[in-house]
Amino acid sequence: MSKRLSKVRKELDSRRRTIEYNVKQREKTVPMLMNRQEDSREEPDFYIPQDTNRKTPTPTKGKDLFVFRLMMAICLFLMLAILFQSTTPQAEKAKQFVQQSFEYEFEFAAISNWYEKQFGRPLALVPIEQDLAQGDPNEDIEMIYALPAIGTISEPFTENGQGIMIETGMHAEIESVKSGSVKSVGQESEQGLGKTVVVEHYDGTEAIYGMLDQIEVNIYDNIRAGTIIGTVQTNEEAQKGIFYFALKNGEQYIDPSEVISFN
Repeated sequence: MSKRLSKVRKELDSRRRTIEYNVKQREKTVPMLMNRQEDSREEPDFYIPQDTNRKTPTPTKGKDLFVFRLMMAICLFLMLAILFQSTTPQAEKAKQFVQQSFEYEFEFAAISNWYEKQFGRPLALVPIEQDLAQGDPNEDIEMIYALPAIGTISEPFTENGQGIMIETGMHAEIESVKSGSVKSVGQESEQGLGKTVVVEHYDGTEAIYGMLDQIEVNIYDNIRAGTIIGTVQTNEEAQKGIFYFALKNGEQYIDPSEVISFN
């Protein structure tokens, strides 16, 4: 009887130890699983590694456009060179067209006046305070001109059929007779006029101011009537000044004394 009791006790002790061991093992493993689950909630579902070797592409659009324009300019230059070196009859018409395009004098003043009448002054390009000639939109295309300088005619139009010589006071200033654009500035050698300024008016006529001592305008300047063109040449002995003045309508010269009163 006592043997059976001791055997039962041993079995109970063994079971108790087994149960305690199992409980301890569960206590060790359950917190670990819980921590793993919490960590997995905090981590993202996926991860994209950063490519450190990836380079930002540099913009090449502007550079490509510049290269394209440069290549087109070179091709055009080579085509013109080949054209003018060619001796074939088919190339003669093309040569004449190119030569006329470069030699033709574009009427900037007339186009500028037409543009301003149609669309107004280009305010986005020209400052308002800048003193530029706009031309009078109500001005009729008539031979009406202001006096270039106070003086008397010393050589009339009938002498050469092109212009007149005007005597003035010492160092007199010459003013523009009409609004327009300065077409040319420089030395005139054919008639010996020296420093000369040519102004193209908005009505298509031109004024030529020659024998100047000083020039106050630049080529392509837009000027108003009354703008100072320059000063006359002076004769210290005679105590007077002199300058050349002419008017043109196309290829035809106009007698200035018929449209301007010098009295």
